[in-house]
Amino acid sequence: MSNWSRRRFLTGLGGVTLALPFFESLLPRSAAAQAITRHRFLMVVRAGNGIVQQGSEVGERFWPRALGALTVADLKTTNADRATSVLGDYASKLLMVKNVRLPFARNSCGHSEALPQVLTAQNHTGGMGNAPLARGRSVDWHLSDLLNGTGRAPLVFMAGPTNTYIGNGLSWSAAQQRAAAERSPLSAYMRLTGLSSAPPATQQLVANRRKSVNDLVRAELRELTAKPQLSPRDKLRLQQHLDAVRDMELQMTTCDLDPMQVSSAQALTSPEANDVRPQAVKSFMDLAAWAFNCQLNHVATLQVGHGNDGTQYMLNGVKVPSFHWISHRISSDGSEGQAIPDAVELHSQIDRLQLTFFKHLVDRLAAYSSPNGGPLLDDCAAVWTNDLGNGPGHDASTTPWIVAGGGGGTLRTGQVIDHQKGPVNQMLNTLINGMGIRKSTGAPTDDFGDATLAKGVVANSLV
Repeated sequence: MSNWSRRRFLTGLGGVTLALPFFESLLPRSAAAQAITRHRFLMVVRAGNGIVQQGSEVGERFWPRALGALTVADLKTTNADRATSVLGDYASKLLMVKNVRLPFARNSCGHSEALPQVLTAQNHTGGMGNAPLARGRSVDWHLSDLLNGTGRAPLVFMAGPTNTYIGNGLSWSAAQQRAAAERSPLSAYMRLTGLSSAPPATQQLVANRRKSVNDLVRAELRELTAKPQLSPRDKLRLQQHLDAVRDMELQMTTCDLDPMQVSSAQALTSPEANDVRPQAVKSFMDLAAWAFNCQLNHVATLQVGHGNDGTQYMLNGVKVPSFHWISHRISSDGSEGQAIPDAVELHSQIDRLQLTFFKHLVDRLAAYSSPNGGPLLDDCAAVWTNDLGNGPGHDASTTPWIVAGGGGGTLRTGQVIDHQKGPVNQMLNTLINGMGIRKSTGAPTDDFGDATLAKGVVANSLV
């Protein structure tokens, strides 16, 4: 059997086909991708409905009190009453950027026309619901080509329902091409391990790493090796290949998803349901961090909730009204309805909850070791953002951006910056540079997004 024939055998038998995507993803990438000397990883987490910050109908409840340098004491003591205090342990690794503007007009629906701009910095086609389409590609797809190699898509996740007024709209594979988001952490895990088309029993076996892939196709292997036309040399080559597969499996034990995390994903039998939203969010974060650790992918996005997130979150043991209603301060998705008591306080608590989710991701990245040495977080840009600056006003000129991780030493962390309503393309350019992507001259990348926007990066954000 030639190398080509053996490869054809592997892709032709149903059992072994399950393993190939996982193993291929660990092989060397194209020559262009190999030129990158330091692995870097980007994950963007998007929340909706704005935050409670200065400029809304109440005072500041989100940001630290002062711009400039951040310390643990600043966040955990001086600003303990602010939502960002939950990230206090990582003060030195945070780049907080206030007042980032989504620059294009929103004439119909603040939610639906803001979301397509977040990662594209492009204008949109306008309209209500899912009608607005981004007029350009999003930064996750742009970076995926550079960090993953052309042809491997970024991870696109959404913790939220399929059927809704505004669905997924964070990731765009091309102009007016909405990237489909995976909504089941377990299905995403099975796809990444090459198990998406396998029978449930096989999925369970391999997910728990109880058997070798070779064991799963034992009967087919016996049938193949018994064929009289198979020469002794071919049989030896086949055995050598199977031994190599088993050796690789043993070497990959450090890249197994933690069994507890697998169990958490398996427990989400209805991952789109309202009451499991926090668990789904954390499970997707577990999956992304694991994929980064195993270098299965370098880029991921997670949209939390649909466009105008109507999740009913649990706060202090009580299920509160729709988050979208809370953000409007009334029991309505529109402009009229009965006032919700303590809506501002509830919104602030949800802000804190959303950043608690984000801390879960940062904790996971900090727990893994980077292929470059040190914690994986140091080579990441883990990003939390919102497509609105506040709830009632639907202001898109004051959106929040928080980056955790140093981008391999390229991002200037441990500080709070006011972008003074500068356009979002400059924030995205900062992230591109944070992934080690510069112009051929060595100058910072400054031209992502719509060509009519002012070029540049967020001032003082890069080392």
